[in-house]
Amino acid sequence: MDNLTRTTVEIFGRRFELRATESGERLQELAGYVDRRMRELADVSPHVDTAKLAVLTALNIADELFREQETEPGTRTERIRHKVEGLITRLDEVLGPSP
Repeated sequence: MDNLTRTTVEIFGRRFELRATESGERLQELAGYVDRRMRELADVSPHVDTAKLAVLTALNIADELFREQETEPGTRTERIRHKVEGLITRLDEVLGPSP
């Protein structure tokens, strides 16, 4: 475990110093995702304490992971293709016709 990276991340207003084999950028990306998900839950349940909010967030993320793992590979690929096509369509709408 000599290749550990130390990174400080912020999740829901709290700073955490982490050590991991992942890059600092990857840890920041993951922490940003968890932070966004906690804030989304806090918006709909503003009176829930932080510990409970963290557990609910963890359960929601675990549910996403399990559902993704249960999806058939062909279905997963089709879903991703559909999302990419939708994003391309939106980009075309925003950027307008190319010269």
